[in-house]
Amino acid sequence: MRKFILVIILFIIVLFGIYFVVSPVKDVEQLNQTSSLSALAQEKSAHSTSLELNDGTPILGYRLSEIDVNDYFRSYLYKQDSTVEGAEAELLPGHIKFYINKRLVSFMDSQFVADVTSNTENGKLVLKVNSIHLGRMPIPMSLVWERLGIERFSGVTVDKEMNKITLLNHLPPSVSFKKADTTDDYIDLSASVSIISLRDLINLAPYLIPEDIQKNLSKKLNLFSW
Repeated sequence: MRKFILVIILFIIVLFGIYFVVSPVKDVEQLNQTSSLSALAQEKSAHSTSLELNDGTPILGYRLSEIDVNDYFRSYLYKQDSTVEGAEAELLPGHIKFYINKRLVSFMDSQFVADVTSNTENGKLVLKVNSIHLGRMPIPMSLVWERLGIERFSGVTVDKEMNKITLLNHLPPSVSFKKADTTDDYIDLSASVSIISLRDLINLAPYLIPEDIQKNLSKKLNLFSW
């Protein structure tokens, strides 16, 4: 009888130990219906975008606060993955931490914590994944890609060998990112914009021009096409 009781106590201790290890390390906001990514971009562009000319080439600067990053992050996850229950991004000097609440089993809360560095490569915006934890436990990257399914998200590609995530692949090729610097207050992005033809301008419209103006332009362009 004593052995049975001892086994039960050990089982309870192990169970609580596992729960402590994988349970959320940070309280994060639950995912709810939010604005679309394009609507967010238009809403925030008025106060966060700057424009400079470098040898005649427009350079767009884009400053994102931690609130901005979280708006984009949660909007993207809400649209792409219905199994995510909550999420938060935390800006730190030189890197970012992403917290994603996602149940591995129905009776236990769990949280993925990703530490990443933002960078630019070949004109693309890239996140280098430095580490992944399940709660307080470090886990192999191979398990992360399988569980999170990031590669199925639209506009995103994953290099599993180099542990890199390339973002915003849906942007037109006329946009080339030059800088992605992170502080504990902001992410400062800059990108050169090559506008050679009217088609380049039309492709950029959803990200730079309010929706009502886009509709008017579309109607006029359709008239010209006849």
